[in-house]
Amino acid sequence: MSSCGEDSICDCIRVSDKLTNKYEQLRHKAPTSSDEKEVKKLIREKKAKCKEFEKMGGPEMLERKATCN
Repeated sequence: MSSCGEDSICDCIRVSDKLTNKYEQLRHKAPTSSDEKEVKKLIREKKAKCKEFEKMGGPEMLERKATCN
């Protein structure tokens, strides 16, 4: 939960971080079908949760990210 009630931006950041971490794990091993399914699920989730923030500038995104716990 965010301290300022901006759950949607925090949800977007959390799913983006999960996807980044998954990609990092897959750099060191061959992906299984389970890994591929997880990546596709995370991509769909990220698109849904981050859609309203696609056009947000970097500085504003960083400022709002700082409000997330």
